[in-house]
Amino acid sequence: MGMLRITIAETLTEQRWTLEGRLVHPWVSELKSSWTRTETARRERRCVVDLTEVTFIDKSGEKALTELCKEGAELIATGVYTQHIVDNIERKKSNRQL
Repeated sequence: MGMLRITIAETLTEQRWTLEGRLVHPWVSELKSSWTRTETARRERRCVVDLTEVTFIDKSGEKALTELCKEGAELIATGVYTQHIVDNIERKKSNRQL
């Protein structure tokens, strides 16, 4: 099982999360705890989660990304695989808002 690297860069207007590697159990719990720890710093900022370097996302990872998206995160993906997952998450989100 590969690792997941989480890098958080902050500016006055944005908090950018860069994920690299495999977003799978047990790394999903680390992502969730990091997200919770940084909630106060994120309040007034745009939050971007960059998935460009993610190589695999399991169901628990997809569920975690869905939760982040519900809390206002903007998901960025470039690969066919990760873009497909992001599209599904955004489609589900927009269907709930109707």
